[in-house]
Amino acid sequence: MPRRPALGPTTAVLCALTALTACQGSPEAGHPDPSLTSPAPTATSPADESKVAGDAAVAAYRRYIAVINAMTASGGTMVKDLPTITSGVELAVSQNQAETYRGEKIKTIGTVEIVWAKAVKTGPTPAHVTTASVQACYDTSKTQAVDSTGKSVREPGTPTRWLDNRDLQLIGGTWKVTKGKNQGASC
Repeated sequence: MPRRPALGPTTAVLCALTALTACQGSPEAGHPDPSLTSPAPTATSPADESKVAGDAAVAAYRRYIAVINAMTASGGTMVKDLPTITSGVELAVSQNQAETYRGEKIKTIGTVEIVWAKAVKTGPTPAHVTTASVQACYDTSKTQAVDSTGKSVREPGTPTRWLDNRDLQLIGGTWKVTKGKNQGASC
């Protein structure tokens, strides 16, 4: 077996110098400038998917409240966005509410304030999320429902804080409220 010659002193010094320079992390040392490189791709975990879906569902819930606010403020005439934020039972309920507002000539003044909202459940599996449940607390103390004469139609003793539970479904790539229930609560 042939034997390799030993490294000469010059080669050894150059290798040591290269190794020391490489540790400096400079582009001259063969290390690229970190600001010019893209981060290594990271795999998303099922928990990440669930959080992303939950955040998207909460954003959809906030849009739902905004569209319902607009519909009630219009006296039930602004209904074109209802199918973009609701489906199934919730779409029917929202359309019925709009019809009632139009028929009784009721409108709201002010907007509902969402105090907090959070996704409390996503599924059916953490890696494949197509449903979500959102729980929220909203405040109606700065809103008023009035008739065509401007008289308040709010029943005495009606709560102004509500605990709202809504189920959402990912339909055609869009989160939509499909059903829900609220109750007066000091949330």
